[in-house]
Amino acid sequence: MNSSTFFTTATALTMVALLGFIISGFFPFLVDFAFAVEGAAVIIALSGLVALAFVTVRSSLERVARLY
Repeated sequence: MNSSTFFTTATALTMVALLGFIISGFFPFLVDFAFAVEGAAVIIALSGLVALAFVTVRSSLERVARLY
């Protein structure tokens, strides 16, 4: 499992949300959309962090198993 896909997607969604916040200065109804996109980006980034943690722990346990 590679968590870089999660982080890349979250970064792209964050850029879309920032664009939404900029545009919401002219069209205030887009603020809700920007917050929804940013919320999705945070959830995806946290999923990537969890995946990275699992991979790190698994590789550490495999290394310990080889040593002992």
